[in-house]
Amino acid sequence: MQPAYGADPNRYQVIPRVLVIITHGDRMLLIRRAEHKKLWPGKYNAPGGHIERGEDPHEAGRRELFEETGVQVETLQLRGLIVAETGLSGTGILVFIYQGVTTDTTLQASDEGDPVWMHPDQLSELDLVSDSPLLFDLTLNQPDFFYVYKIPTADGGEKVQVRLVPAT
Repeated sequence: MQPAYGADPNRYQVIPRVLVIITHGDRMLLIRRAEHKKLWPGKYNAPGGHIERGEDPHEAGRRELFEETGVQVETLQLRGLIVAETGLSGTGILVFIYQGVTTDTTLQASDEGDPVWMHPDQLSELDLVSDSPLLFDLTLNQPDFFYVYKIPTADGGEKVQVRLVPAT
């Protein structure tokens, strides 16, 4: 069988993920990642994770939000995308960034970590995943769709490029 849609293992491939930024009034939902997690243990981030095979990004956002926090939302708005180089030849990460509002403030901890409602003024006090402040600002404080391109640097940091796409 021929690969569908022109897929070619010799070309750049991406792993799809979602990040879900949820607000209730003047608070936003974060999760403090469990200490046993391989990626960002003990750090605060918005809920999110991998898109499962056969699942669309919107469904994945709703599922990850519920699994990690117990919060349900009906509607999520796609606000931006991240393309992140991994440092592995031919493999990147593609993150769909969604925004939503909820009236459901009851939280449930999970294996991923402990969810909390935080006021944006409290973020500077938290140990956040490094790009979280930028992503929260782009999602919550400006109206345009955005793209973020991230490349790891030799010193363990990253080069970040942002492009805003104004609505027409």
